[in-house]
Amino acid sequence: MDKSKQEYHEGFFYTITNYLFWFFLGNLYFLLLNIPLLFILIVFLYNVTNPIPRGGGSIFICCIPIGPAVTALLSVMGKLIREKDINITKDFFKAYKVNFFQSLFFSTLEMVAISLLAIDIKFFTSGSYPRVVTSFIFVVITFILLMSIHVFPIISRFYLNRNDILKTAAYYTIRKFHITILSFVSILVVGFIALKVFPLILVFAASIICYLIMFYQQKILLEIEGKLKNKNNREINQ
Repeated sequence: MDKSKQEYHEGFFYTITNYLFWFFLGNLYFLLLNIPLLFILIVFLYNVTNPIPRGGGSIFICCIPIGPAVTALLSVMGKLIREKDINITKDFFKAYKVNFFQSLFFSTLEMVAISLLAIDIKFFTSGSYPRVVTSFIFVVITFILLMSIHVFPIISRFYLNRNDILKTAAYYTIRKFHITILSFVSILVVGFIALKVFPLILVFAASIICYLIMFYQQKILLEIEGKLKNKNNREINQ
């Protein structure tokens, strides 16, 4: 093997090793910040005396911290895509700290909205109401979940007020619907592979999902960045 090929293979091996390390550590930090939810999911998966149906409040509380953790992971994965290099520990916890309150607000808002809508579904299905009512509520819940695929990447990249985040996320959820669906399907596929096909993927799953979402949304985030720069330039020139 000549020197150039040897350097190529060494560089390729070094890059793969780094990515595996970053994905593993990012996934580990995400799980550590969501230990209560992880415990409940394990109990649910193994169906130990089936406590979950009565533990809706516990699930609600445990899901709230997902927002800051996933925002931090999206932030480092986005930086990895842009710069091809990260300091995983420093970058992760810096993003976690900076975006904590805003991402916590939106994860709480999402959980409250979905919980209230779930109660509505239970109410309408228990009565003699038209099926179209519950179908509409399911559509609203689905749209909220799809919007979150854009909300948290936007928070991880930009400093916007809450109304602008919601409007921007709703706009791109619809305008870039193919990206929204691709991201959602990726979450389902990675989750299915990790749980049913190759459990070892669980040690990388959250990082893989966040990497794919940020990869798919590169052009969207660049478009938002361009709009913000143009807006700032106009304000300066006025």
